[in-house]
Amino acid sequence: MPSISLRRLTVFCLIILPSGLFAQKGSISGYVKGMNGEAIEAVTLVIKNTTLGTVTDRNGFYKINNINAGTYIVRASLIGYETREKTVTVLEGENNADFGLDETNINLNEVVVTGTRSEKALKNVPVITQVINARRMIDLGITSVTGALQNMVPGLEIGQFGTRATVTMQGMDAKYVLFLVDGERIAGEISGDIDYSMLNLENIDRIEVIKGASSSLYGSNAIGGVINIITKKIDEPFDARIYSRYSKYNEFTSGGGISFKRGMAGSRTSFNYSHHDGYDITPETPFEWTQNPYNSFSVNQKFEITPSPDFSFSPYFGYYRFERGNVSARPVHDLYTDFKAGLKGEYYFREHSLDFSYYRDRYNTFNVFELLDNLKDTASYDIIQTVRTQGNFKISEKNSLTAGLEYNHEKLLSDRIEEGIKNAGEAVFYVQEDISPGKRWNIIAGVRVSYHSNYGFNAAPKISLMFKSGFGNLRASAGTGFRSPALKELYMNFDHFGEWYLMGNPELGPESSLYVSGSYEFSRPWNNSSVSVYHNSLSNMITDRWLPDTVRLTRQYENVASASVSGIDFLSKQKIFKGLWISVGYNYVQSHDNETGLQLYGTTKHSGNISSDYNFRKKNYSLTVQLLCKLTGEKFYEITSEGIDRDRPFSTWRLTLSQEYKWLRLTTGVDNIFNLVIPYNNNYISPGRRFFIGTNIDFGKIR
Repeated sequence: MPSISLRRLTVFCLIILPSGLFAQKGSISGYVKGMNGEAIEAVTLVIKNTTLGTVTDRNGFYKINNINAGTYIVRASLIGYETREKTVTVLEGENNADFGLDETNINLNEVVVTGTRSEKALKNVPVITQVINARRMIDLGITSVTGALQNMVPGLEIGQFGTRATVTMQGMDAKYVLFLVDGERIAGEISGDIDYSMLNLENIDRIEVIKGASSSLYGSNAIGGVINIITKKIDEPFDARIYSRYSKYNEFTSGGGISFKRGMAGSRTSFNYSHHDGYDITPETPFEWTQNPYNSFSVNQKFEITPSPDFSFSPYFGYYRFERGNVSARPVHDLYTDFKAGLKGEYYFREHSLDFSYYRDRYNTFNVFELLDNLKDTASYDIIQTVRTQGNFKISEKNSLTAGLEYNHEKLLSDRIEEGIKNAGEAVFYVQEDISPGKRWNIIAGVRVSYHSNYGFNAAPKISLMFKSGFGNLRASAGTGFRSPALKELYMNFDHFGEWYLMGNPELGPESSLYVSGSYEFSRPWNNSSVSVYHNSLSNMITDRWLPDTVRLTRQYENVASASVSGIDFLSKQKIFKGLWISVGYNYVQSHDNETGLQLYGTTKHSGNISSDYNFRKKNYSLTVQLLCKLTGEKFYEITSEGIDRDRPFSTWRLTLSQEYKWLRLTTGVDNIFNLVIPYNNNYISPGRRFFIGTNIDFGKIR
């Protein structure tokens, strides 16, 4: 009897095991070289619709093993080079595929995922997407996500709200801009802003920026746009880096990462430490510094396991701690911590794929009582959980379908909520079809249907079109947006040191929007330029207003406003001669509060940036010089009895010189070249000119 059971078990295993396990196996190998025939190291090569990939060695050689016989598309990519794809037929044994990559500052073949929820080359995305490469930012001495966004994205402004950074984009404040990490939401928002300090640039591959509600497949909070932070994958057999940056006021940042890949398993660990002594440009208020002292630390761990070429899964977790120094007369200071963990999986079958994920993020706020041996008291915590599954189906060469289910749950505890704890949940179904009727046309249409525990059903459709002509690309998008009130807007009551009181309102309703945009893009190897026009109409807006006849000054959240935001975006990158590029960005925003007739609170009509980038590379040496100017127009707040509350326009200049020889990169530069200081400006808190120096060591290149 036992032998019969064993035979049955053996037959059962043979039936369910993937047929690819017994199929003929082959490999793809070759060299990647530059225009002059020089070997290119660290190029990432992946086989599309599989989990297989690798990187080139110092000789430009690569090899990918364990490939089932068949025809595949191999993609080769590296920063500073144009991404290339090649179709390769794999037979049993060795198969050769060499690549030649051209240097470029315009890589329209780069693959992005945010605008369409699926992989698509940048040049083929119907929604204009701006990509910021994290490695280049670190090389230029920029070590924070907010610094990268502020310097690289016209129309995106970083201000200061209390002790936290606050973001506005195209005239929309942070609560309308959805920040994601690998497509997952981030816990711990205050007035729409997350704690941007927890985003470790060393752990990031790139940042994808989509403006407007044309990205409404992401649902609530995506009315004004989506900023999706894509973390690094594990591609190399071994990689280890460490970087540091030092500037005035003991502003010190250091971080690094180490990763390896052996067979079916890979691991990546990254960390970041930051310290700042703080400064004050308003000495008449000695207990309210412009920049408080702080210490922060974060660590992220990711594992990638690929049991077969068709299946992979990645467990990951991260920890963050930020402690603010105390300069006030009160013997209490703030401490913030965050712990996140999740699991992602991918399964490929033929030209289709299935994804699944689970994610949990808990953000804690503590009061630290210095006279009680630094006793910690929990002021609040915010927990976000998401479970999702998504299918990507290639119906034909001209038609693909993406569909998914997800459930989001948020739990908020705060000593400022009367009942202590509040919850909200949302079940979601979304579907999107990608159609290419001809070589020149691409149409993407989709809808996101959600059921919110407080507000019931809502549907948010969108459509995007792209037409490629001989003189450029034309794009158009239209979509609706939906934003449910945050739990803090509904239930939290805030006492601002006895000066005034802000009350939540459980009777709030959701906000909605209608967004339309159109754009034209011109692209040649020597120039890439685009101009976009957009209009966003918001209704049932949530804002806080003064309550009449109250004992003390009291504001409460209300659905009282509607608004319209229109604007123009212009981006251009021009090659002057080999190695030298000029980039220009400009954003004009016309915002209008339909109730008061005034410009929206905290918006800037004019903003832009200009940069000159020179790159030189020869054998083991490279040089990068960047001169960057950031232009910010007058920022309007409100009209008071004392006049118009606004911040004056200004411009800042930054110079960076970065040199790399083999495994060592040295970066030097100066922030705020012309020593501009503007006290009491919420939009600009620089203490003046600051020199900085940074190093970056790539241990993987030390041999």
